[in-house]
Amino acid sequence: MDERPRPSVEAPPGEAGRVPMRELFWYFLKLGWLAFGGPVGQIGLMHLQMVERRRWMDEDEFVRALNFCHLLPGPEALQLAIYAGYKKGGYLGGVLAGVLFILPGYFTLSALAWIYVHYGKTPQVLGALWGFRPVGLALLLAALVRISRAALKGVFPVALAAAAFVSFYFLRLPFVLVLVGCGLLFVARQRAGPWARAAAASAVLLAASRADAAESVARRALDISVFFFKVGLFSFGGAYAVLPYIREGAVATHGWINDRQMIDALALGETTPGPLISIGIFVGFLAGQGARIPWTGATLSTFWLFLPSFLFVLPAARYMNWLTSRPGLKEFLKGITSGVVGLIFSISIPLARVAFMPGGAIDGITVTLGLAAFAAMTFWKWRLNVVAVVLGGGVLGLLRAFAPGLFGGPLS
Repeated sequence: MDERPRPSVEAPPGEAGRVPMRELFWYFLKLGWLAFGGPVGQIGLMHLQMVERRRWMDEDEFVRALNFCHLLPGPEALQLAIYAGYKKGGYLGGVLAGVLFILPGYFTLSALAWIYVHYGKTPQVLGALWGFRPVGLALLLAALVRISRAALKGVFPVALAAAAFVSFYFLRLPFVLVLVGCGLLFVARQRAGPWARAAAASAVLLAASRADAAESVARRALDISVFFFKVGLFSFGGAYAVLPYIREGAVATHGWINDRQMIDALALGETTPGPLISIGIFVGFLAGQGARIPWTGATLSTFWLFLPSFLFVLPAARYMNWLTSRPGLKEFLKGITSGVVGLIFSISIPLARVAFMPGGAIDGITVTLGLAAFAAMTFWKWRLNVVAVVLGGGVLGLLRAFAPGLFGGPLS
């Protein structure tokens, strides 16, 4: 007799637990436009409404749903919205909730990308971008500190993070290969003997193929679709964790954007509603711009970037309890998180050159602004609004553009 544990299946949402589709529509539309400040703020908004006010789920189910979303690749706030929509409106409710959560970011980032392309050389925009860039880098480094505190507990996670940095920055191994290798090594160390550990380590060193991108419109559209689908599939560990992958593909492999545009995308992404991974929409717009299909690029990147979240959450929602109890998955994700620290550090180096050397040499005012923003977001005892910090940097940039004398002269 087979004694192995089998997945426990939750009953699909019954009619008694449903809410009208109209109520779902207006709630998630409003949530999408208010979803500033990253996953912490977005999840906090959902907890306030879904648990405390609307009573759509109790505290225990909300926590289990959040743990379930942490096991899946993709933005956890979006996946939590999809799960809540599914619980209250079935599969149609889940799709509706996810789409409405994404749309505000699509509209705002596409509009910002259009302004960036057409007016990015004007003094006003250049000034704002000068202030955005060091703050964007500070956001990345503050996230690196937070993730490091949570993940690097012990010698092995630290060694894994260092190995990931060396593999990605010096050996130029593919992002996915490095992260999967970190996950396998962590599982092997916890569960297996030396031979299994050696096998997992060997898997990290397997070569991965790269394809040259053709320049035709159809090929560019296909490249954007394939690339952002892979980003969505392998976006474990939150939006900051996937930034190295976006840079690897969009900057190093395809050459759609440069590092300056990458850090601009990061800063502008923080000022718009929705998941931070939505910066892929901005990148997709610029990638399409190179083939004269900017709006197609933005639309394709949006669709393929977020499609995996729907494909993972909706079929797996009924197995939530079983998935969240799998120790192997948790260990695999711990290894990935350790690797993420090394990868984030690796992209901080080229982005720091862009942010702190805007005229080709180190700019002391820019460095001061970046360090001040980093200190405020890392060590300030009261939590600061990220959007306000980014916009504050933009205001300083505008002031430098129009009153350079206050800053010791114009930016060279």
